[in-house]
Amino acid sequence: MAVQCLQSRSRARIKSVTHHFEFDYLNSKHLTFDHYISLPFSVGGYDWALDFYPHGKNSDQENDGSHSSLYLTLLTETKDVHAESSFDILDNKGKLVPFREPISGTFTTRPDDCGSWGYPEFISRDKIEACYCKDGMLVISCNIRILSAPSGVDDSSGGLYEDIEKIWEKGEKFDVTFEVEGERISAHRFMLAARSPVFEAELHGPFAESNSICVINIHDMKAEVFKALLRFIYTDDFEPPSDELVQDLFVASDRYNLQMLKAKCQERLWVDLSIENVLPTLILAEQHSSPWLKEKCLEFASKSDNFTQLAITEGYVHMMQSFPSLLVELRKKVIILSDVVTMLKKQRTS
Repeated sequence: MAVQCLQSRSRARIKSVTHHFEFDYLNSKHLTFDHYISLPFSVGGYDWALDFYPHGKNSDQENDGSHSSLYLTLLTETKDVHAESSFDILDNKGKLVPFREPISGTFTTRPDDCGSWGYPEFISRDKIEACYCKDGMLVISCNIRILSAPSGVDDSSGGLYEDIEKIWEKGEKFDVTFEVEGERISAHRFMLAARSPVFEAELHGPFAESNSICVINIHDMKAEVFKALLRFIYTDDFEPPSDELVQDLFVASDRYNLQMLKAKCQERLWVDLSIENVLPTLILAEQHSSPWLKEKCLEFASKSDNFTQLAITEGYVHMMQSFPSLLVELRKKVIILSDVVTMLKKQRTS
């Protein structure tokens, strides 16, 4: 019996994608056998779901209830979809760690056949609470790759995005060139204007160059970040040049008002939060109007152990001097969290 359903979407054309799923583990502890949380998503022209059983799946005889179960389920009515997937789990220190061996199999929704593949004994509930439950949440990253096309579809023909990507990669009919860090990078005006209102104003507004081919200088941006920005515009693929440059891509997405890219960058920055980067990320969230990411950073930084470490760093001093309002918000979070902990301790001892 499914008790919760949350959305996680990707374009159907994508055949390989990574999703980060957030399960409310703390509020699911009361569930019994065969009760699960189902999170649907779409990849490769198919609808899927990641099904998480906090107390295990009743039909799995090897699971005595001490372990949670996890399954990848095909929802689309079709047959013989070959896919492979692997899973990472966010530990309570904020790092994604690989989990077991990848799943690889043929999924089908035909009667008496396999529409689900997964782990009957995914991970013990004791270990989840000790190592992976962060603020009551369990975060699982699912990396899925579809190895077969939807029934009746000629996979070799590609689709709209694939064809547009080919035009870009072949360098056909470019009509605008950008100079970034001394490197010239070409593109198509129509595509940039269609995806970004900022590019639309720059390329088709009253102050746009009238020449059929023009060169626009891009300042304060790395060439590899600008290329990743263009790749997303043409393909919707989120491919940061490196983990270190996700912050730069986040800033670029805000600069050109690419909200979908900005959301993907926010998610990656949240997953990768650490003592070393939480304060710079908090400042970026404040500067680039990201209340969701800002709240996640404040939650992470206000934890007693984390705040103790942060208070002696240069980043904390910098925030104190340059962003005092953020420091006030952080300290309020710390006080509120401390009061809650104190209240819970009193309730336990009374």
